[in-house]
Amino acid sequence: MISGESFTLVLKNRSNEFQRIAIFQTFNDVSESALKPLALAWIVGAVAPGSKDQSSSSEFTWKTTYNVTIINSYHIGNEMLSTNSVQMPVNLGGSNGYAVTYFGDFPFGAPAFVGSIMDSEKGFLLIQSDRKIPQLERQYAENCFLKIGFSMAGRQVSVADLHPNVLYRFSLDPVYRIVTGEFYPGQIIVDDPFEKSFAIKFGDSRRKTIILKGNEGFEEED
Repeated sequence: MISGESFTLVLKNRSNEFQRIAIFQTFNDVSESALKPLALAWIVGAVAPGSKDQSSSSEFTWKTTYNVTIINSYHIGNEMLSTNSVQMPVNLGGSNGYAVTYFGDFPFGAPAFVGSIMDSEKGFLLIQSDRKIPQLERQYAENCFLKIGFSMAGRQVSVADLHPNVLYRFSLDPVYRIVTGEFYPGQIIVDDPFEKSFAIKFGDSRRKTIILKGNEGFEEED
């Protein structure tokens, strides 16, 4: 794992209600295709009730250490699941390009990283899958699914389906967002929660304080 920068988010609750929250990430510059990664609830937390004059607060600190994982999940009947995975570090300040293939007879084999992409770009993660990755229709037919997973600081950030003969291109400049509600780690963030979320704009700072105002949403501290 490659060391990254430390970020801190301070959340102040000025509402008189106990609040649960989820922090997730989106990526601005992603290849224009149907293969965009799904955002997952990355950090799930809570903050105690507060008031306008005396807010309670929660603080979240993390390092920008990314890993990319190829995941193979084989559902063997109703009561058995076989999962294997292989993981590689991602250098946010460097060039990252990986080639991916599938070893063995599907679904009894395993995906793997088999080399690097020479024309990788700084600030982006490139993943080139080859023809040995089964088509999505075959994955559904065998009840065996291949995914590309991203994690930061040891927690899952996003996931995308792995297709054959596709060059994936993902920006390594994430946008952090926060939303209130009941979530569990790894839950997919779509539709209403996504629309109600608030973008956390760190800018040149590595520490940000935002205010939770109950039903009125969030705002940056002055």
